[in-house]
Amino acid sequence: MVSESRRRIEVAAAGLLARHGYHGFGLKKLSEAAGLPYGSIYHHFPGGKEEIAIAAITGTGVLSGRMIAAAPREVFATTAALFEFMAGKLGVSDFAEGCPVGTPALDGGSDVAAVRAACVAAFEVMERAYASLLADLGVDADRAREVATTVVAAYEGATILARVRQSDAPLRTVAEGMERLIRITLAEAGIGERSAPRP
Repeated sequence: MVSESRRRIEVAAAGLLARHGYHGFGLKKLSEAAGLPYGSIYHHFPGGKEEIAIAAITGTGVLSGRMIAAAPREVFATTAALFEFMAGKLGVSDFAEGCPVGTPALDGGSDVAAVRAACVAAFEVMERAYASLLADLGVDADRAREVATTVVAAYEGATILARVRQSDAPLRTVAEGMERLIRITLAEAGIGERSAPRP
């Protein structure tokens, strides 16, 4: 079982990664954000910053995958929830806190092999969960994977645009585009509107 202190460190690290990326956060900031003594950081993560980043990125991927998988047959609601979540997160943080996976992947964290691998794995978890959601509705597995990759890539791209423009408009625009893509995908697969969003 994960200790409460370790969990606090991972959550604080995810927040710092989302704001500053891998190279932009240090263990002193992490200690302050987690509300734990500096020595406690190394007690739980003897591998230091790299180990902490990997744990936070991996945890984000797992939580995102669970959130996607937790809404079977509600593909429209799930898609909308992803984009709404990020819009809310950006609004609360004054557009400073993006994605704990996407931000370190872009800021140079990818030059650290283990961190890059954690980012790849986290995105893959999200894609697999979304592809599974579509496949469960009857979409061909290959097409489901293509659409899942598109949705995750669009989500990350819209997050970057929203942060840069200081507006959630890109997230809302892209969310609508993803809904259209999914409707087309379901129609092509001969699947009716059983997954239509609730009024």
